[in-house]
Amino acid sequence: MMDMRTELLAPVGSPASLRAAVEAGADAVYLGAMWNARMRARNFTMDELARAFVYCRKNGVRAYVTVNTLMFENEIAQVADYIKQVYEFGANALLVQDLGVAAIAREVAPEIELHASTQLSTHNSKTAGILKKMGFKRAVLARELSIEQAKKIRENSGIDVEVFAHGALCYSYSGKCLFSQIQTGRSGNRGVCAQLCRMPWKLYCDGKEIKKGYLTSTKDLCTVNRAQEIQEAGICSIKLEGRLKGAEYVGAMVRAYRKALDNGEPADLGKLTSRGYTEGYLFGAANTEKLVNPKASAFRGKLVGKVEKTGPNGATVKLFSTIAKGDSLRTSRSGRTVELFRIYQKGKEVERASGECTLMIKTLKAGDELLKVERASIEDDFLSGVKAARVISGRLFSYHKPRFGFNIPRLFYADSKKEIANAPKGSCCVLPWEEADELALQEAKTAGVKIAVETPRVAFDRELPEVERKMKALSEYSPYAFLASELSLVSDYSTIVSAYANVCNTLAAKEWMKLGKVSGIVAAMEVPKINAESLGFSTYSGKNVELVISENDLFSELELPKGECFLVDPRGNRLRILRRNNRTVIMGKMPEMRLETPPKQEMKGARIRTATQSRWQKKPHSR
Repeated sequence: MMDMRTELLAPVGSPASLRAAVEAGADAVYLGAMWNARMRARNFTMDELARAFVYCRKNGVRAYVTVNTLMFENEIAQVADYIKQVYEFGANALLVQDLGVAAIAREVAPEIELHASTQLSTHNSKTAGILKKMGFKRAVLARELSIEQAKKIRENSGIDVEVFAHGALCYSYSGKCLFSQIQTGRSGNRGVCAQLCRMPWKLYCDGKEIKKGYLTSTKDLCTVNRAQEIQEAGICSIKLEGRLKGAEYVGAMVRAYRKALDNGEPADLGKLTSRGYTEGYLFGAANTEKLVNPKASAFRGKLVGKVEKTGPNGATVKLFSTIAKGDSLRTSRSGRTVELFRIYQKGKEVERASGECTLMIKTLKAGDELLKVERASIEDDFLSGVKAARVISGRLFSYHKPRFGFNIPRLFYADSKKEIANAPKGSCCVLPWEEADELALQEAKTAGVKIAVETPRVAFDRELPEVERKMKALSEYSPYAFLASELSLVSDYSTIVSAYANVCNTLAAKEWMKLGKVSGIVAAMEVPKINAESLGFSTYSGKNVELVISENDLFSELELPKGECFLVDPRGNRLRILRRNNRTVIMGKMPEMRLETPPKQEMKGARIRTATQSRWQKKPHSR
């Protein structure tokens, strides 16, 4: 075993979860108040954050603040204010997705560590090396990488690497999913994902319904019994997911991984999830087993029992752990939540029960699994007894919005070669990577049509040489530009930064422009068209767009026949399923860009300045 200790990093969504994680043996915790990927969680107020950092320092635990969502242009001043405050409160690191946020952090909190969120989609050594040059100390690698790939990235780039070892798996690559944004207007990249991948679907192939269920709902990740192998690979941090879960769940999870890391003690965490477990891609399980569980929904909770039978005198339940009056339970079949008012054992009403009991709930059916939904602990306010200093400096963040001199034609997104003919006159046709070849470029050139080739949205180390070879070959036919959403694929060829790079502000745009010959920026899908144009960014037009890109082979998992296949949601929306670059892609209609200006987020905590009181002002750069 290597002479190093791998950090155990725990999720914290509330003060109660913080206490549970620390007492269970976490080395570090990650938490947030604003601009984080779990905005649906309870989250912390600014006052609680200040106290939480004091509590962590007293217990020898590092605290990382999640600022891992996209930032709009009108939020720059407030984000700067927020980062400066958490820095002065004592945060050890910032977890970042938006390169504009990283630029702010280097300015207002130069001594704080920067960790690249998994939302930045670090799939290869070149990307990791670029992040290190940008000032990042650590990269949270894509969940789709194996332990050997993670080790290679660490060795080749010199950056510290962190891997997800436990918790919910997204069906799509992190940071590459537009499912929720385009279908509902709720952006996963802004922390408010509607989790459409967890909803029930019907699957049609060649016009016939062949399957139904939770067809894109993956099992949860669990590598507790491989924890020491992760440590031996030189991984600096084992990350556990669960900021939407309660303190009981967090404590049990951290305790199990602590024992596994320190003593190699095996653990069975099967009753902590409702979807089943997999070792995912980290140890190759994805190559030998099915990751999707069509019978498992999005409903979360700790598995506490199963209904054996029902009758006029109630439902007989076999319990796996203790339940009590006032607990909230969900049923696996209906997803309904009920509160326990009456529990019986041996004909007598009791306050708590274990083993076997009778519940007076009419909606229960034989075979139903019961999931306990955790509520906030009565100790949720324990931080009120922790004193924290109020330090607010007067240093200003100076920033002047640049005027970009981009002059690129309107971009028409073609989902195949056939669509080139439908490109509006004077536009530039964006052709997907697998559709781009020498013949297509030659024919377009003869027809006088400008072609921009969109490079792969994902490229592992083993794939990068072939991608670069093809880019060189295609460059001989003078495409208008290459579109890039991977940091590693911005090159000396004329490059347009793709919408899938998630650029929402001019600070992020400037960071991307440093990487190569950038001739234009396509705004992220979250940016309204009118706002994008005011920033000098371009937008896509077209019929269809890639909503989801997944390493999971849905065709193989669901044993789909050859032909046209569609997912159909409860509202009747049809989403086509394709294979591109050996990955599953789900296509949807190109959305009409919203016209309203996105609202600012507001800081919580009475004694902390609000956005309207911010001392950070936009001023011309002095450098």
